[in-house]
Amino acid sequence: MAETMHALVYHGTNDLRLEERPLPQIQDPRDAIVKVELSSICASDLHIRNGAVPRALPGTVLGHEFVGEVVATGSEVRKVRPGQRVAANVETFCGTCWFCRQGYVNNCRHGGWELGCRIDGCQTEYVRVPFADNGLDPIPDSLSYQDVLLVGTTSSITLRFSAA
Repeated sequence: MAETMHALVYHGTNDLRLEERPLPQIQDPRDAIVKVELSSICASDLHIRNGAVPRALPGTVLGHEFVGEVVATGSEVRKVRPGQRVAANVETFCGTCWFCRQGYVNNCRHGGWELGCRIDGCQTEYVRVPFADNGLDPIPDSLSYQDVLLVGTTSSITLRFSAA
């Protein structure tokens, strides 16, 4: 595997650049690394590009809607494993803070809208997903990546796949 990857990086209003970036690494035992197979461009990505999201950090890889294959997991990840196909939730959330326990994962004290806004997102080849047990859902063999690409736009708390 290569040491670097291509990524679409936000540098400020109307300043997006395709760059070489190092492959992401596990930073926390609850992380997973996912090889991106398909991603979509959300209106939020366009809002960032247009300067309408002041909390977006320059130097961040855009994107938070994607599906792919898990290539590595931290020691505390239990729900997904390397080789498994997954859909990502657009929100990054711990599952244990007051907001998460109330179902307000977008206000998570340790997450919220992080991917593609404050930490590197999915408009690249590989992405680190914090709190992988909350943010990744296995894709049943009966469904394709195309079938589930936009599932992440709904909360993993309320939607689970069924192999119909």
